[in-house]
Amino acid sequence: MVTEAKQAYIKKISAKNATAPKDCSLSYNEVEKLAESLSDGTVFGIISELKDIQNIKLASLSKERSTIVKSFEEKKEAQDKAQGEAYEQMIADENFNPTNEEIMLKQFKADSNELKKEEEEELRNFDLNILEQLDQQVEDQQKYLDIAGIPGMRQTTDQLTIKKQMFMLSIIEDLPQPE
Repeated sequence: MVTEAKQAYIKKISAKNATAPKDCSLSYNEVEKLAESLSDGTVFGIISELKDIQNIKLASLSKERSTIVKSFEEKKEAQDKAQGEAYEQMIADENFNPTNEEIMLKQFKADSNELKKEEEEELRNFDLNILEQLDQQVEDQQKYLDIAGIPGMRQTTDQLTIKKQMFMLSIIEDLPQPE
């Protein structure tokens, strides 16, 4: 039996589906199953909660990355200050030797480059960790959406399937929730 709500969803999903990229297009059977899964409104709540969790996670990762960047900015400032003081002290020394100045400036540059490399390495490792965490979050979301009974939602790393899943989610986000 096709309920009025399901029929309305079929019509709206079909309209969105008409504009889908070819590799994301849903079959009529998929449109019907998607409309059926949306009819009671539960899926909308699940998607909303998953988006909230994702936004919290992204904000947390962004804050953590900013903390790393700030830490290295502080290290750089401390390094610059220490180098400046050492340089001023060397210049003020009555036994000042220009050769020592050249050696000191080379060492300052090497120390600065080492700190920069350390920062780049730490950020690269953190960014890789972020990607791993986001991949895990995608898998978790796919699992929850599959359990919720949304057709086409299953755990996968296949990029074409993920693209189609994202298209389906964009359709759902654009639909009005049942009253």
